[in-house]
Amino acid sequence: MMTTPWYLKEKVLFSICFLVPPIAYMIVIGNKKKLERKRYLEYLTLATIMVSIWLLKFTPGPIRLSVLMTIILILLYRCIKKTKK
Repeated sequence: MMTTPWYLKEKVLFSICFLVPPIAYMIVIGNKKKLERKRYLEYLTLATIMVSIWLLKFTPGPIRLSVLMTIILILLYRCIKKTKK
């Protein structure tokens, strides 16, 4: 019987993607074959979104606000588009 390592369990990996995206990239990409395709893409997407928010810390104030609002609007648009189908 093969058990899943603690760092590949759903809640742990989600937390790592949310809190420490660079480490999550290494875990997700390093274990690509062990993860299902859908789960792999979900965690990779979450880590990418969190890294983009992390990078906003290093941009000037007005640019930070405009980029953050653009990200939020794109995500809202996709959610609304998905619910209409």
